[in-house]
Amino acid sequence: IPFGTALQYANEVGKKTGVRPAFLLAILTQESNLGENVGQCLVTDFVTGDGVGKNTGTPFSGIMKPGRDIPPFLELAKKLGFDARSRPVSCPQPGGYGGAMGPSQFIPSTWAGYAARIATALGVTVADPWLPKHAFAASSLYLADLGASAGGYTAEHTAAAKYYAGSGWQTRGMGYATSVMNHAKNIQENMINPLEGL
Repeated sequence: IPFGTALQYANEVGKKTGVRPAFLLAILTQESNLGENVGQCLVTDFVTGDGVGKNTGTPFSGIMKPGRDIPPFLELAKKLGFDARSRPVSCPQPGGYGGAMGPSQFIPSTWAGYAARIATALGVTVADPWLPKHAFAASSLYLADLGASAGGYTAEHTAAAKYYAGSGWQTRGMGYATSVMNHAKNIQENMINPLEGL
């Protein structure tokens, strides 16, 4: 996603959700480098959630959590008309599943919970996690729900930690959140401010 386009999307959704554009851009940078890496794995077994590396064919177990994420992933494939076996998702993480989708790296069950709100916010019929504008709206809505729209370092840091680690945010999410805040500082000072003549 070119930075100018990404900033436009971040500004648009930021006006609706109150989430600071630099912070949203930092999350999307941390998650997928603004859409550059949207997943290196393919789910090939929709009973176990196992699959293979997209480019290597290396077997992976636990790409997608079966009960939680496979049903909404297959439902999304049906709605959007894509082949679920050939759509890249994130590979498993140490100590957890992968299966995250698109630039915002939402797992299918979380996306399903936000899909209607995203579609309404954008005026579309079906929200698509692989479309950048939809991904930005999803992350912004989610971050607002996590408290980021309150603004300030603490609120944003906490929201970033929860975005990554859910209920384990106070332990597993801290490093991620600090990295996001460093990205946000860099994006604001070195990319947004010069564009806006600040």
